[in-house]
Amino acid sequence: MNDYNFYKKHEILYLEKEFKNHISDNMSLNEYINFKRNIFINKLINRKIPITNRNNTKILNIFDSNKFLYEYSYNRYDSYINYPDFCSDFYKVKTTKKYKSKVFFTNSGMSAITSILLSINNILNDFSFIFPDEDIYFETYDFYNKYIRKNNNGKTKIIYIDTISKKFDIKKYKMFIDKNNDLFAVIIDTTCFVPEELNKLIKDVIGKNKLCILIRSHTKLDMMGSEISSLGSILYLIPNISKDPYFNNIKKMISESYYLLGKFGALCLPDRFPEYIFYDKFKIINTERIKRIEKNNYLFYGYLKENLNKGKVILPEHKKFVLYALDNKFVSDEQYKIIEEKIKEFVKNEEDIFYACSFGFDYIALDAYYDINEKNYVIRISMNDSLDINSQSREIKEFINDNF
Repeated sequence: MNDYNFYKKHEILYLEKEFKNHISDNMSLNEYINFKRNIFINKLINRKIPITNRNNTKILNIFDSNKFLYEYSYNRYDSYINYPDFCSDFYKVKTTKKYKSKVFFTNSGMSAITSILLSINNILNDFSFIFPDEDIYFETYDFYNKYIRKNNNGKTKIIYIDTISKKFDIKKYKMFIDKNNDLFAVIIDTTCFVPEELNKLIKDVIGKNKLCILIRSHTKLDMMGSEISSLGSILYLIPNISKDPYFNNIKKMISESYYLLGKFGALCLPDRFPEYIFYDKFKIINTERIKRIEKNNYLFYGYLKENLNKGKVILPEHKKFVLYALDNKFVSDEQYKIIEEKIKEFVKNEEDIFYACSFGFDYIALDAYYDINEKNYVIRISMNDSLDINSQSREIKEFINDNF
């Protein structure tokens, strides 16, 4: 029996029962990863529908659960997955008469982010972003600097919080929110935490009767490590302030973001929407594996700190990966390529360690990137959910000591 059959026993039982597939004890971990992914993808195949809707109604009931409806005329520009209970089901925040919610599903987390930033840029004439942390997601940072920053000089304050920040701190964000009474909105990229863990922060924002916008890439943590689909979401929590002059701007922003998503062909299509990731049983199993990943990253961080010859080891607050900041300053693309090639050479003969530019997998992932806070390149190590990471930890430690 393979090791994963033990620590993934709940996951395997769930897959066999819900998806009617037998999983052999003789599969390697890689075979299991591919088998699991194919189980999920096969559920999506029947959702591939014509680009143009030739039915008499825009609304189609094509999902397994009646929680979801699909609406479209021409799916590139008006694809709309209607999930009214998304806020309460996923974030465990119930909307009331004081708040309404609106969700758009997108073809990636970055589609969600860029459409929000551009809609603010296009609709608000006097916006000013406040970033409590400098280390927001690097693609968000690049896009903001290139297209938005030049107009960021107004009085309409928007706080942007990103869970990828190494020093993510809910108490600090609450202080920012309390201090800025004239806030227009709070945007939170929720990607790096289990959604329920952000419940208090979200409630703090809506308690101030302010617009709250929750952005997420569901690909990283919400798909049981299988990367079934590139899926993002934008959830608007809209205060009931219809008499406030800002209310019209809120409506215009929401319309503008949907318009932009349609024009860019960035709305999620039904054959890319794995509805089962929002089912309670799936979420329970998935959360189990995320907690194991967090524990492994914590243990690995402690091991590296004690055993590395030089360099700096960092465990971000979200605990989804560990960072190793090199001692030597690497500032050119050529130097980065050297780091990248060393990582690729190291993982070449490994069975469960890969070069991969993300996190939350069933395997251990290594990659490198430039960290704006460290002002240097870092190696990112994303542990998997195995119960025994001792041998892999030793190998990675030796690789770093021998090469950096």
